[in-house]
Amino acid sequence: MGLKVIALGTGVCSNCYRGCEMKDRRPPGFLVDVDDTQILLDCGAGVRYQLQRAGYDYGHVQHVAVTHAHPDHAALPQFLQAKSCRRIFNDDHHEFGVCSIYLPSALVEGFDAVWRWHVPENDGKYWAEFTPRFVPVDEGSSIGIAPGMTLKAFPVYHAFGQHPCVAYRIETPYGVVAYSGDSAKCEGLVNAAMDSDIFICEQAFRIGYEDKVKYGHLTPFEVGEVSARAKAKHVRIVHYIGMDTEEDVIAEVRRGGYDGDVKRAKDLDMWTLDE
Repeated sequence: MGLKVIALGTGVCSNCYRGCEMKDRRPPGFLVDVDDTQILLDCGAGVRYQLQRAGYDYGHVQHVAVTHAHPDHAALPQFLQAKSCRRIFNDDHHEFGVCSIYLPSALVEGFDAVWRWHVPENDGKYWAEFTPRFVPVDEGSSIGIAPGMTLKAFPVYHAFGQHPCVAYRIETPYGVVAYSGDSAKCEGLVNAAMDSDIFICEQAFRIGYEDKVKYGHLTPFEVGEVSARAKAKHVRIVHYIGMDTEEDVIAEVRRGGYDGDVKRAKDLDMWTLDE
């Protein structure tokens, strides 16, 4: 019994950049398992294969919380099709016929058109054997997932501020897991990570990068600033390009003011919390 977090994908939207390390990292996806209640944070391409590599069955994942709809974070049609086909073509009554998908409200409305584009032969409907339930999340959203387990959403700044985007906070009997998704330094991100036990934090901008156009990602220095303000206990850096060394990145996090436990995550890393 306890809490496990498995990094299914710590990569970015491209397989590699010139001179980067670890070119085979998958797009974003993180499984949080609390006493066998499983919630997937973001749903990057091929996440079901990573779940299988980690010893999990994607057919049993009941909850998927997507931070925003950029394709590297939200390969939802593929994941839902896979779950649908598992349900239709396998006589496995242990699989769940319903999966809850948490999304910013504006994106819930838009996903219907995406699904119709993918599945016009069914009039854009879901199959009777598997019907996902879409749950809109916005500022102040607090959703009970299981006894003692709550999902909270915090709007954050990303994509010139034009893209509905949230960070997530999962409160459990064993501790708190926070996940940035994609975000600039902002109050929503600090609030999501406040006093967290595990803070999974993006760092898509390189050391010293100045975001003059205000697109909205974090440098290692800003990871340090946010983590220090939030008083996060353990920080795991994800969604990084890999063109700076881990040693240099962590030195910048320290320079930003964070003196706690910080590591750069790799695919299939696992972190645990117990009572």
